[in-house]
Amino acid sequence: MFAIWYLFDEDDESYLSKIINNLAKKYDAPSFTPHVTAYGLVNVDLKILDQKILESIPEVQSFIVERSRINFSNNFWKSFFVEILLNKNFIKINDNLTKKLSKFSKYSFSPHISLIYKHLEQSQKQFLTKSIDIKKNFRITGMGIQEFSQNIDKWKLVKSYHFNEI
Repeated sequence: MFAIWYLFDEDDESYLSKIINNLAKKYDAPSFTPHVTAYGLVNVDLKILDQKILESIPEVQSFIVERSRINFSNNFWKSFFVEILLNKNFIKINDNLTKKLSKFSKYSFSPHISLIYKHLEQSQKQFLTKSIDIKKNFRITGMGIQEFSQNIDKWKLVKSYHFNEI
């Protein structure tokens, strides 16, 4: 199974990795590569997935995404996260991916950057929401195919795509 991720430029990846790693250390949780899931859990051959992604992102240029708010849920995969505003690039790419991949799996796109995957107490999540400061904008410079595992430590990017620079 694979997930398709949006990936950040080097500076934003480093910025987000520091936050993720600090939270992982503080709460004994796994570290992971910062990302926004573009399309989740597709059970298809990697070569087919690669082709579908290439068809979905022709001539895409890197773009800026904007933070909406910091939030949390009881869903493990959205334990504590930064909500990202939808924009025309997300909508266009998601429409293309949905056309190409919906026969393999359905996915409801809700752009966010997870900061920790951990079952935390409600009070801990509320504290984090009030105490963490996250910058407003991030640059998306590409996409990647992540080989999914229930064990986050086994996640790995198996393919990446770089958008054209503006």
